Amino acid sequence: MILDILTVLFFVLGFALISWMIVERRRDVLHGPYVTKLRTAREMKQSDLYRQNTENCMQMAEAAQGKPAYNRFKRMAAAWLALAEEQDWLDGETPSPFRRR
Repeated sequence: MILDILTVLFFVLGFALISWMIVERRRDVLHGPYVTKLRTAREMKQSDLYRQNTENCMQMAEAAQGKPAYNRFKRMAAAWLALAEEQDWLDGETPSPFRRR
């Protein structure tokens, strides 16, 4: 009887611990040191968020260990900047880059 109660208790506690670990990991990924804070995100334009991600990638590139990691973060920064420029175009803030002159 006591072993059955302890087994159920350990099962429930183990499940709770695993659930907590998953939530903490998700929180760390979503709110890590290089990710924009949520309250700031609500106040900013989407293209500004992309530019902030560009800056974060540049910082990570400067702190990177080795040339491959440095190059990877630089490519990520370029991609975020391209997204920011495209978002400005989609929002009507810049002229179309596809328009003939």
